[in-house]
Amino acid sequence: HTGTAYSLCSPCHMGAWPAPFKRLHQSKRHAPNPLHTAEVTTLAPPALDIPDVDPKYAAPVVIIGGGPAGLATALMMARRGFTNIKVYERLAEPPAPDDLSVWGDFEQASERLYMIGLNGRGQAVLRSLGVLDRIAAQSSKVLGRMDWRPETPPDGAKQQRYTNRTYTTLCIQRGRLASCLLQEIREKYSHVVDVEFDVGCRAASWGPDSEGQEVCKVVLERQAGSSSSSVAASWVEESPFVIGADGAGSSLRSAMEAASPQLRVKRYEDKNQLVYRTIPLFWPKHMADTRPSDLNYSARTKSGINMDCLPTKEGPLIGVVLYKPGTPAIQKLKTKEDARAFFQETFPMFMPGLREIDLERFAQKGDSNLPVFTYTGPVLHHGNSACLVGDTIHTVKPYFGQGVNSAFEDIKVLEQALEETGDDFNKAVPRYSTLRAKDAEALVVLSESLDGGFLTFVGPLILDSMLHRMLPWLFSPNIIASLQNEKWQFSQIRQRKKVDRALQVALLAAIAAVVVKVLSVVVMWASRLIGKLWAGA
Repeated sequence: HTGTAYSLCSPCHMGAWPAPFKRLHQSKRHAPNPLHTAEVTTLAPPALDIPDVDPKYAAPVVIIGGGPAGLATALMMARRGFTNIKVYERLAEPPAPDDLSVWGDFEQASERLYMIGLNGRGQAVLRSLGVLDRIAAQSSKVLGRMDWRPETPPDGAKQQRYTNRTYTTLCIQRGRLASCLLQEIREKYSHVVDVEFDVGCRAASWGPDSEGQEVCKVVLERQAGSSSSSVAASWVEESPFVIGADGAGSSLRSAMEAASPQLRVKRYEDKNQLVYRTIPLFWPKHMADTRPSDLNYSARTKSGINMDCLPTKEGPLIGVVLYKPGTPAIQKLKTKEDARAFFQETFPMFMPGLREIDLERFAQKGDSNLPVFTYTGPVLHHGNSACLVGDTIHTVKPYFGQGVNSAFEDIKVLEQALEETGDDFNKAVPRYSTLRAKDAEALVVLSESLDGGFLTFVGPLILDSMLHRMLPWLFSPNIIASLQNEKWQFSQIRQRKKVDRALQVALLAAIAAVVVKVLSVVVMWASRLIGKLWAGA
């Protein structure tokens, strides 16, 4: 039975549970066909001498989405003592995090090549969940960067080491991160958490249960080709608490948006559409001093084709080539010879690390799309039984470094809402919206404002950095640095940047006024001088 993953036991609010007692609450699955009224009930185990449990901790909690956000949410709920947590993930189960045949073998599927960086925000949450050390053991450390501008020769870039950060960036493949969280659940919380793969959410509705309590009814569907031995192809899962962590295309969010007059999704037009391809790099050993394995490498070109590379734990880097859709230099690539010529002309600084087989694969790859900026608001819940976390409430482009990190912060805020309300779902769900909705909106608004060329991205960063260095008591750091500061909420950064912009306008206006005044004085003085000269003549 490979469709479901289980793990070991861990303590809950009322004490440690023996492994055989997997359920203290009856879980009901209903056939979604209205003509089919039969239900299958998993009976609770025989009554034995076990501790009493508050019924609210035995209530079924359903999490839609088993990526990093969904699994971290399950981990948080298990640590709070909930004993009946179910996670449903549409995709297949990821390989074990220490399986080097996958994570160290770049002949695997392209999704294995997708790297993410964990900054101070994400690390703080993972540390609170007790899983940071496990993830760090499978991650690389990024201690600086090396950048090439269009005018920089291949051997002209300088190493820049980070010296003023409170954290060390950890880089890890997205699937490997999810696998680390899954491993933590399996080893410590399997008797309270079920994770089932190859199962997606098709729809959701809300209504009362047999006792009149509001529940969310989620229609689940087993994916075609699943190896699960379960007979049911689809069923309905009822729960008083459903958490949507199923990404930017969330089916649960769509159902919530249709059912709620308050919950809306703001979808931005993509004014700077970019696509990408990935390629691994293997620096030769003789370049170890000039190409250290703990740097983020980046190259910008006049053509608008850019490349960023992040290191893996095993040493090789994963390069991401970003470009506009339909870029002729990319579209004409058909063979490894074409790819070699492209990299030699566009990114010669990376040529020593590129293998022939990877050049051939790069030429044959299709374009991959970046997400579009979206946010959910002004509420993040529906009724008292469903809420959203992660990309379902804030989707940003990955080069801002806040996607999964802000998702982990969502989970921290959800935990805060549960703590403040005594783990009462009915109160915690709306409280979570109050605590997080403004930050979700602010993150996307700030990130989207930077998604452009010099005037909207580079220019403001340079101006912010310059003024902050000159007047740090008056101006805050640039937006990128501010977003990476885990001590600041996104809504606070948004407000501070509004103040900064007003101060910058006032400062520039004052400078302009002074310049105009000086010029007028100079012109007046020059006019008088010329007049005297003419009079003397």
